[in-house]
Parts: sequence; structure tokens; C-alpha cells
Amino acid sequence: MERPHPLYLYYDIKKWLVLLLLPVFRSIFSHQDTVSVILSSLRDVLIAACLISYSVAKWRRARYALKGGLTFEHGLIFRRFLRVTAQDAASVEIERSPLMWLAGGRRVRINTAGLRRRADATIFLSSKAALNMAGERSPCNGRRVSSHIFPTLILSASSSNAALGLLTLAPALRQAGQILGREVTSEVYGLFNRLISLGLPPFLDATAHILVLGWCFAFLRTFTRTAGFTTQRRGQQLFLLSGLITVRKNYIDCGCITAMELRQTLFMRLFGLHTVTITAAGYGREKGARPIIIPAARPRELCSGLDTLLPEYPTCPATLHPPRRALLGYVLPPLILTLASLLPLYAGGVWHMLAVVCFLAGIWWLSIRLSGYSRAGFGVSDRAVTMRYSRGLALYEIHVPRELADCVRIIQAPWQRHSKTCTVELRCFGEKRRRHRVRALPLGQAQILAQRLIQISNRPYTNP
Repeated sequence: MERPHPLYLYYDIKKWLVLLLLPVFRSIFSHQDTVSVILSSLRDVLIAACLISYSVAKWRRARYALKGGLTFEHGLIFRRFLRVTAQDAASVEIERSPLMWLAGGRRVRINTAGLRRRADATIFLSSKAALNMAGERSPCNGRRVSSHIFPTLILSASSSNAALGLLTLAPALRQAGQILGREVTSEVYGLFNRLISLGLPPFLDATAHILVLGWCFAFLRTFTRTAGFTTQRRGQQLFLLSGLITVRKNYIDCGCITAMELRQTLFMRLFGLHTVTITAAGYGREKGARPIIIPAARPRELCSGLDTLLPEYPTCPATLHPPRRALLGYVLPPLILTLASLLPLYAGGVWHMLAVVCFLAGIWWLSIRLSGYSRAGFGVSDRAVTMRYSRGLALYEIHVPRELADCVRIIQAPWQRHSKTCTVELRCFGEKRRRHRVRALPLGQAQILAQRLIQISNRPYTNP
């Protein structure tokens, strides 16, 4: 058995390094005498040194072996022995950050099809050992789907968290700062006028710059993760390669895929782009992990890519849709927000800009709800279950193999009884979100489809 790469030592030590900042803070903010500060700092340094020594001892005693899987032995006080066979590994992720590239190491995460919040095994290996581990899994001449630059740019612009700030809040706050500096002194008196004199307009202007910079950072972060994204299929395995700065290689067992999801934002819908993600047992557990197999593609490229990567995955059309009388329930919340945005107009001054921001947000939400109403649906076939719905500011279409649809609930709220509609909720096994809901479906037809799903699920399943 061999010792893990020294990166194991670095990542275990860095959580104790924050203790070394305590003497700095104590010398700056403490009002004690110099002797007390020095003694306290020595105590903090001694504690940090003991913890670092503990991490060094753990690394020296850690051992691993790669024979038919992974055997990992680690721990100092409480010894832990982990064994994951190659057949039980649902997914394997090999990560290479710039630091790991310089150190010649890789972080390897191995997941099984169990219910855990983190990887079953995380180990740091040398690049050669990681390459040997992935040697049997790496596809050679498999079918490949690669992302293109323009769809990736659209995806990065639309999915960045501060995109709304760039499009609406940033110019609105800038204009608000100008209005406050020019008009409010003649309209508002007393305390509010004194707050303006303390520099509120510069604060709003700085907020606008922060929003723009935040969007730029989010844009670059998303772009560096999805540019050059490649998905390859060989046999019953998917190979995902992503990242420009931090390179990630993921190996996923296709037999562990429990759901396929197509996602669209309104901005992506304008360009006809979809993002395809999967729900797979043992994949996507780590914080920030997104189980994407196709970042952004147009309908023709999407169909070709899915036929290449998941040709046997079952799908079916959505045959049940909300009736026309359910349209009001879809558009009522954004209409209320849009109409409420007219109220600040009576206040005048800076509230005009608040009204504009709320109005644009309401229109954006209303467009999503209208698209969600036109696309919403529920379908059941002998092989699959399909649901199409809107959630938040995005549109979703999910396909689940019928044997993996764990539970279907039909919920009828009091306000749905008069219209004889209901909400259909589907639950399926997965690492992330497991509930999917379609609102305002006809009650009788929804019950028929749910009963059909139950009857199909009770049949013995044979792999086609």
C-alpha cells in the first residue's frame, strides 16, 4: 500500500491555518498589555502547531491501494478502512486545479449509489496513479458531443446570478443616484435630507458597480466551467470533461441515471437553447456540482446529442395539459407584482426608478409564467413519465423511467375545487431535487394517468 499525495496534507492543514490569524487580530483590536498579547499569541501558535502536527501524523499513516477498486486506510485516533470495488463505483471524478497541476497531484472522488451528502471516498493521488485509475474507464473511440462557443456565451450570460442586476438594477441605481443628488434636496427635508448629505448617491453608485462586477465574475466563472465541455459515450459509461482553469473528469455509469432534465431560462428560450442535466445516483453530491451533460444546444443539436449519448433512454410526450381556465392561476402572481409596481409612481422622485425595476421584474416573471402555461404537461407511457413545468425563473422538462418513479401525488387545493383541477407531484430517487410539480391539471384525467402509472409499475420490468 502507498501513501496519498502530499496534497492530502495541505488540504487537511489549511483548515487550521486560520488560527494563525488570531495573534494578528489580537494585536490590532485587543486593549491588553503587550505581555498578555504575546503570551496569548504564543498559546494560539502552539495550538495551531499541535493541530498541524496531528494532520502530518494522519498523512504519514494514511495508505491506499488500487487493486480491483480502491482500498483506503486513514485516521489517527479512529482508524477508518474503506473499500470500494470498481463495480460498485457509480461515478468517479478526477479534479485538477492549477495548484494540483503544479504539485503533480489530483483529487479523486468516488461515489456509490447510496444516500450521502458527500463523496464516499475522497483521496489525493499523484497524476500517474490517477491516470492509472482512469485508464480502464477512459473512452478511446466513443461517440462525442462538444459544446460550441456561442451557446456557451449565451448560457454564461443568462445563468449568471447577477445578470438581472446588470440589465436592470445597475442602470436604475445609477439613475437613482443622479436623481437623489439633483432633486431630493428640494423635495425631502429633515432626516432623509441629512442621510442624502452623508453620501447616499455615492453608495447607490457603488452598489451599481458591485452588481456589474458581480455579474462579470459570475459570467467568467460559468464560462470557464462550460467552455470546451465534452461528453463522450462508450458502452454503458459517460465521460465528462469540463473546465478551462480547474479541469474535471467525470466517469458516470449510465445504469445509475434516474432522470433526465431539460432546462431553459427566458433568455435562453429567445435563442432556442436548452441545458440538459441528469440525476444519477452517486453524481453531483458536492457543493456547487451541476450534473450537466450538454451545457447549451439548439433543438437539432440537442436531439442529435441525446441520440448519441443516451440513445436507449426512454421518453414520452406530455399528453395532459392545463385547461384555459387555469391561465389566470398562472399569471396572477406576476400580474400583482406588475400592477403593484405602479404604486411607487405616486411617491415621485427616486421611487420612479423602483417602479421601473419592479415593473420589469414583473414582466419578466409574467413571460416565464405564460411560457410555462403553454408548455406545462404530464404524460405516462409503458417506459417513461414526462413532466413539463415552470419553477422560479426557468422552464423544466423532465423524463423519468417508469420503474424509477417512486411516488405520484395528486394534490387539490381549496381554490382548485371549483375549477376541478389539481397539482400532480412526481418524486424520484436522486442526489438533488427529487420533487417535480405540474399545476392546474384536469383532476379526472390526472387520476387516470396516475392509476395507469401505478398499474405499469406493478408489472415486472424487463430491460429492453
